[in-house]
Amino acid sequence: MLILSNKAAYVTLFQTEKGRVIQDDHAHQFILEFGGKKSFFKVQEFLQFKKSIDNLNLQDLFLGEGPGVDIQIIHHTGSEHLFVFTLCELIGIKELLSGAATMIELNRILNDRLLSIVF
Repeated sequence: MLILSNKAAYVTLFQTEKGRVIQDDHAHQFILEFGGKKSFFKVQEFLQFKKSIDNLNLQDLFLGEGPGVDIQIIHHTGSEHLFVFTLCELIGIKELLSGAATMIELNRILNDRLLSIVF
C-alpha cells in the first residue's frame, strides 16, 4: 500500500496480524507498528534491532526456568526506548521483522536487475 502526501511517501513493506513495518522515503526511516505503538528507526538502527531480536533463542527462552524468563527487554539503539516482549510477542515480532527484511532484500534485487537492464 502506498500513501502519498505533499511531504512524504509511505510504503507498507510487510504486515501481519500483529503489526506492520512502513518505509518512509522522505525521512529515510522505517516505522514499526507493533503492540499498539509506533517506533521510528533509521536504516542502520532497524537492522541492529532486527539482529538483536534474531539473536534471541526462543527455544532456550521457552525451556528456561525462573523468574523473568517469559519477558525480554530489548533496547532500541539510538534512543531511550525499551521494548518489553512476552514470548508470544517475540514470535510475532520475529515474523514481522523477517518479512520486512525479506521485502527489503527483494526490492534491492529487483532494483539491481532493472538498473542492469537500463544501463
